[in-house]
Amino acid sequence: MPQALPGFEGNGMLTVAILWTAFFVINFNVAMMIPLLPFIQRDIGLSPSQAAMVLAAFPVMALTSNLALGPIIDRLGRKKFIVTGGIGCAIVLAATALSASAVPIIAGRAVTGLFMPMIGASVFAAIADYIPAQSRTRVTSYVTTAAPFAFLLAMSIGVFLGGLVAWQLPLILLALVCLLLAVGASTLPATDPTALATGPVSRQTYKIRLLSLSLDASTRLLLPSYFCWAAAVVTFMGLYPSWMIQHGLAKHSVGTIGTTLLLGEIGGLFGAFLSSRLSLLFRHPLGLCATAAIGIAAVVLIVPFGTGLPFFQAGAYAAFAFGRDLMMALMLGGAMLLVGAAQRGSLNAILNALYQTGAAVGGMASAWLYAFRADFIANSAVAAALLALSGFMLWNITRIKTPVTVDI
Repeated sequence: MPQALPGFEGNGMLTVAILWTAFFVINFNVAMMIPLLPFIQRDIGLSPSQAAMVLAAFPVMALTSNLALGPIIDRLGRKKFIVTGGIGCAIVLAATALSASAVPIIAGRAVTGLFMPMIGASVFAAIADYIPAQSRTRVTSYVTTAAPFAFLLAMSIGVFLGGLVAWQLPLILLALVCLLLAVGASTLPATDPTALATGPVSRQTYKIRLLSLSLDASTRLLLPSYFCWAAAVVTFMGLYPSWMIQHGLAKHSVGTIGTTLLLGEIGGLFGAFLSSRLSLLFRHPLGLCATAAIGIAAVVLIVPFGTGLPFFQAGAYAAFAFGRDLMMALMLGGAMLLVGAAQRGSLNAILNALYQTGAAVGGMASAWLYAFRADFIANSAVAAALLALSGFMLWNITRIKTPVTVDI
């Protein structure tokens, strides 16, 4: 029977690389549409409502998929779903790249929302399947660094390739990575039966899982704070590249804008890498999350006042990305410590569902707010308010007498 891997040599390193790639794919899929949207609008002529649908189609469908998949993944095993999700995403992303009008692009994003959650709801649960207990928190920290790498590449490559080559190319590249992920995941051992849920998956199963995962006071606050964080991130980022191209840095070249976003996303790398070290400076790790939320709320409020200033935008965006990825690492890493092995897939799925819901709300709000005010002030104000709300809830978790254990 397959056992947890003893370390990071050989197969252990390969396993970490596969899980890192899986989390990279999830985040790149979300982030790539943000910089590609202005070029899709240019080539196809999307209206504001169609642009909102392009951003929202994936998270809306993924919400339902995540909630449905969680208990099934816990019952059948994480490996099967990473492989199936990788193959399905590769096919759908390639088909989306061949689309020439709004409807098939929106449909392609929606169908991706059926397959990508198979990967997303399995990643952090799979860490416990293959990594020894004493190394899981360290590996979780490693895996979460895939998010800033994904955002860095998606934002910069999206602008460069979308503006200078073709907006379809990032979708094709992601399809190839998904295919490689499926091949790599197929080499993993099957999930140990002792880490799987038993019994049939029924309506009662969903009811019990959803209720049990929201009864703890800390979890009840962590889940809505994660939703607000996701909504804030996409409300700000959703049309930020469009604003940069059309207004913020309109007098500068696509290359300059792409470089600005690239430099800014480097801040996200530092946020993920330094999250566990910086959390030691606080009595409760989520105190750092709350502080970061308030800090980046202040940053996004000043972004619209840096029109025409590439260095200002790069610095502000770097500060935003630093706080964004620091918060992601701490919240995701801590959440997996709240439940037993047989429930991690369900909790992972709920967190993904909250992220997708927040992203859907943020995507639609981003497009509508930008249509309301092209100076980006409305987007910044709403994103800042959501971040402040997230920070307030995270701060309240630190006051609970039996706090959630966050150790990454």
